[in-house]
Amino acid sequence: MRGADSFPLGAATTLAELARDPHPRLALLRAHEPVSWLPELDGWLVTRRDLALDVMRDAATFTVDDPRFSTAQVVGPSMLSLDGAEHARHRGPFNPPFRPRAVRDGFAAFIERETDRLITGLEPAGGAELRRAFAGPLAVAVVTRALGLEGTNEPGRHPPR
Repeated sequence: MRGADSFPLGAATTLAELARDPHPRLALLRAHEPVSWLPELDGWLVTRRDLALDVMRDAATFTVDDPRFSTAQVVGPSMLSLDGAEHARHRGPFNPPFRPRAVRDGFAAFIERETDRLITGLEPAGGAELRRAFAGPLAVAVVTRALGLEGTNEPGRHPPR
């Protein structure tokens, strides 16, 4: 029972619209069709937080193991492409450094410095694509620091195997 009749907002959603400015369409879906089939994605989209949490907590019904999920194809199994106990095993090393107190106590000053550094780098250009120039590099810097991997990507060094 997937289609324009059952999910008219999802059926009318285009990849171009989502790439250009996803926020108005996501707000519309969240308000009127919070679980929707999007033919252009060939998949379901859940836009309400409470429902998304239900989905993420129910590995018996829902899975992230999807052959279209490119991360698993490139880097192999990880917490992003596994469910249940295997997901928990892969996620385990990431838990302690990302607990709320650990983040606040250990990362606030680092994140402020890294944010300032990245923004200062954007200013001369007068604009940037924020995911590529700011959000991505900030996320990588924080995870690298949290896992104690700073300096492993320097020229002449190879990441641990």
